[in-house]
Amino acid sequence: MNRFGRQLQCAIAFVIAGLSLTACASDQFSAVKANDAAARSLAAQTTSTPEYRLTTGDRIRVNVFGATTVSGEYTVDNAGAISLSPVGQLQIKDLTTADAATLIGERLKESDLYRAPRVTVDVVSFGPFYILGEVNKPGEISYRPGMSLFAAVASAGGYTYRANTRNVYIRKPGEAVESEYDLQSDIAVMPGDVIRVPELRF
Repeated sequence: MNRFGRQLQCAIAFVIAGLSLTACASDQFSAVKANDAAARSLAAQTTSTPEYRLTTGDRIRVNVFGATTVSGEYTVDNAGAISLSPVGQLQIKDLTTADAATLIGERLKESDLYRAPRVTVDVVSFGPFYILGEVNKPGEISYRPGMSLFAAVASAGGYTYRANTRNVYIRKPGEAVESEYDLQSDIAVMPGDVIRVPELRF
């Protein structure tokens, strides 16, 4: 192959590579929706209220009064369930602790082993969240009640020098679409969140 042929071949390869990168970049951001940071404020999002919804990784204590064999601590598995003897698998993901207690009571009553079971459910520890992208130590991080995005970034070793500190992408548990938030104020982090800190682009 002569010199002109080699140059033409390289040029074609460069164009194909450029198109591939463009396609990848568009795929990466095609499933993103803008969202209001106020909806994720620390005041709006809290795990200290009865409205908290259980998610994967949460560890709960189930107390069935008078039934020591059933009472105990359980972890919500990846399918969003706990295995509770004698009723088997129970889907409790996205339920409040009060709703989970009601469901457990109903299933125990249906088993004919308990006439009117009294059940309470409390969160012992929360599931982790995940932080990716332009932080120094990406990965799984243990959640603490009242945790903010700034605290989450600090737990991940802080921003890298390439980080875009003006916005962030968060995907909630069970959702396939990221939400984009402007960092005009601190944002609440919740168990199961997948946080992506983007790269600053000039």
